[in-house]
Amino acid sequence: MHSGLRRFLLGQIGLFLGLASCTDPTGPVFGDWYGYQPLPVPQAQISVELVLDGPLTADHGGFRMHTQTMWTNGSPLNESDFLTGTWEIHPVTIQGQPCHRLILHGLDTGMHHATLVTDYIELPNGVLVPTAANGQPDLSPGGLTYRLAPRKRDSFGYGRA
Repeated sequence: MHSGLRRFLLGQIGLFLGLASCTDPTGPVFGDWYGYQPLPVPQAQISVELVLDGPLTADHGGFRMHTQTMWTNGSPLNESDFLTGTWEIHPVTIQGQPCHRLILHGLDTGMHHATLVTDYIELPNGVLVPTAANGQPDLSPGGLTYRLAPRKRDSFGYGRA
């Protein structure tokens, strides 16, 4: 094979592998959720994407979170933040149903950290809702505004926050 052609093909393979690595998670993904949560100012909310890294059998690991402020009045003050930290999950029983309690550590360094939820209950349908003071899922209208919906494991965005 001609050395110029070989160099070209090797360059193309390197480019392909480099691009492929940009689209896939770097390791196993335990779960991926997203949602829109309110901010304590009128006409604003925050988009949240949460990825828990680790195999499906994990009970702890690292997380990645992408937050994006969104102003419904078209304000140019939209801000984006990428947070990382650790997570742990504990089995709990809620009204006879097996569920998980998810605790996030490390959100106190991020923008709007005072409004971000650090303690969730994963319901049997995969939805994360805040944990109330009594350890139960907060299913009140206010609590449900902070819920995060699971992404399907075969979705395009799965594992990318």
